[in-house]
Amino acid sequence: MRTLALVVSVGLLAIPVASAEATDSPTATKRVVRAWSARLNAYDNAGVARLFAHPAVFVQGGSALRLETPAQIALWHRLLPCAGRIVSIDVDGELATAVFRLANGKHRHCDAPGQKAAAVFRVRHGKIVAWVQVPVPPPATSGPTA
Repeated sequence: MRTLALVVSVGLLAIPVASAEATDSPTATKRVVRAWSARLNAYDNAGVARLFAHPAVFVQGGSALRLETPAQIALWHRLLPCAGRIVSIDVDGELATAVFRLANGKHRHCDAPGQKAAAVFRVRHGKIVAWVQVPVPPPATSGPTA
């Protein structure tokens, strides 16, 4: 299953963007990631689900899921153990790599408060089409900003 998740992750991240017109602006992409974080932290799982295209792909901890409905996406988010604060967002085309400082939150008991975690969001036309947990990237010398 780990191999499958790796293949799916690489496949999602390696697909080239069709054209500049099809790509949301970096500002718009960051806005979607910030909205995801704010709704997750508020335990607004239905609101989080509205930020996603249907279906959407999720890759975490060696598992890849294709969730078809807002209810499935809301349930997946309800089961996440941590809230978090955005440390940085780096956008490259449709892909936004966000680094978070994990924390407890409303109805969330984090298993690693204070640690950093990262996810790549693929955002297309204002909707998240894929969410992939990735290792925390090393700090950039120029320092991307949230």
